[in-house]
Formats: sequence, structure tokens, C-alpha cells
Amino acid sequence: MSDTLFDVIVLGSGAAGQTIAAKCAKSGLSVAVVDELPFGGTCALRG
Repeated sequence: MSDTLFDVIVLGSGAAGQTIAAKCAKSGLSVAVVDELPFGGTCALRG
């Protein structure tokens, strides 16, 4: 059995989550994004 490990786990996929996930991935870190809502978080129009 193989375990998957991540360097960074981002909670939420809103603007802040997407920004930090992208910066970490571009620097070579493995990133997991966890969100209970559809990708993109809650925008001003929906929230």
C-alpha cells in the first residue's frame, strides 16, 4: 500500500487558496487543495 504525502495542504479554493497553491506548486512543492464547495470558493456574487 502506498501513502500519498503532500508538502502543502490548502484549505479552501477561493482566491487566497488558489494563489498560495499556485505559488507552492510553481516552486516544486506537491499541493493538495481541500474544499467542500465547488472549486473557486465563494465569490462576491454567490456569497
